Amino acid sequence: MKSDDALKSEAGQRQALLHSKARILRGLRDAVHELEAAAGLLDDINNAARRGFFTPGEDERIWAWFSRFLSLREGLWEIVDAVSKDLDNDFCQIQTLEEWRLAVLGFTAAALLVRMDKLLVEQVARNALTQRKLNEACPPYRIPRKQYTHIFESLTNPENALLVLQALNFSRTNRKKLGELADDEIVGESVRALLELEQSIDPGIIRYLFRRLRYRWHALRRRGASARQKSVFRLLEAGGRIVAEIGDSHSPNRVEAVIDLLEKIVQPGDVFITRHDFAASNLFLPGFWPHAALYIGSEQDRARMGVEVSEGRRKRWRGDKCILEADKEGVLFRSLRQTLAVDSLVVIRPRCTQDQLATAISRACTHEGKGYNFDFDFFRSDRLVCTEVVYRAFDGIGPMRFVLTEHAGRHALSAEEILDLALAGEMFEPIALFGVPGCNESLCLGAELNELLERSFHADPAQAPASAAFPK
Repeated sequence: MKSDDALKSEAGQRQALLHSKARILRGLRDAVHELEAAAGLLDDINNAARRGFFTPGEDERIWAWFSRFLSLREGLWEIVDAVSKDLDNDFCQIQTLEEWRLAVLGFTAAALLVRMDKLLVEQVARNALTQRKLNEACPPYRIPRKQYTHIFESLTNPENALLVLQALNFSRTNRKKLGELADDEIVGESVRALLELEQSIDPGIIRYLFRRLRYRWHALRRRGASARQKSVFRLLEAGGRIVAEIGDSHSPNRVEAVIDLLEKIVQPGDVFITRHDFAASNLFLPGFWPHAALYIGSEQDRARMGVEVSEGRRKRWRGDKCILEADKEGVLFRSLRQTLAVDSLVVIRPRCTQDQLATAISRACTHEGKGYNFDFDFFRSDRLVCTEVVYRAFDGIGPMRFVLTEHAGRHALSAEEILDLALAGEMFEPIALFGVPGCNESLCLGAELNELLERSFHADPAQAPASAAFPK
């Protein structure tokens, strides 16, 4: 037999745990309301739907919202699981005040879960564009693939729908008892909120069937699209790697002669546009200049600017790592000499303040470690192409606004379109050029730079002004 003191101690501990659960639930409920009122979220989604893709800024905001959504959802599930365990999954044998309090907390958490899932499915991800976005993986937030489909399935799962119905019936059958708890010091606030929550989660048979039908159609559509996408991606990846390996058989060293001078000129945030003359991939990419990489500066530069990255990335960019670049191996930190093992290069500088450059570099580094996107789809942010590193670093920061154009049926940004912006004096300015007629032997930094650069890729008189054509 336990002593009276021991029994009182256990009762006090249970009371403290109930208070703790109630406080946590109150915080989660307030956070759910904030999530529902997220300013600008639906505007971002509607703008993306009209455009056909999410901009980097919109991409960041929807992932931040979804990360918060998933964290709150996990917190609510922890309460539901804890209450179910405390009541031995038997809500029909509730007798004591403590058990009624637990039941109220569990029902409130479950109702909030359903309300959140309905918010996602019926308001936020109403179009295929947003559904596809939220089914991507997002490594910076540690979000795995297919989270939207998982939540949609959970919301329309017949077993879950039956549990919701049973919970609603329990609440309505015991309305009198619950009313007696409206002024309870621990769960009174939750009891008073139950009526609104009941109305928001009551599926109704017709609405439930319609929602289930929508899920089945979504699952079938995504299964087919995913299979096609995987098949095409694997084919493109295999081909892309073969093509890249062909180009690797030639090791250019022309730029080696000017690297020491370049190291004195470049600044964090500068963009390298490069060409590898013997790369077989040049056959499949538009224009003379096919590749881009972002100069993120030395460790000292980044510390001075206040560039913020995770501790894991901080370990990976030590030493001579000063470039963020996407190639067949993925989006990785590289040394200057690794990136500039090329035949020709241009350096352009963004027209940004130091604070804006620090923000851009911090933002770009969140993509380090992702795979390479062999199908050149700028819609996806879980895999990147080389110019997408520049796009996702700068778009929406300060004066930087990129316009994606259609390439082979996909909206994208080519390296030469970035150079066109620099030549027009929009967002970038040319800083240095090497490896084209007029500067084959030395680095061009002077007044002729713009003209020589324009000639390098506007060689067709039908596509460029007469002054831009190569001399005969």
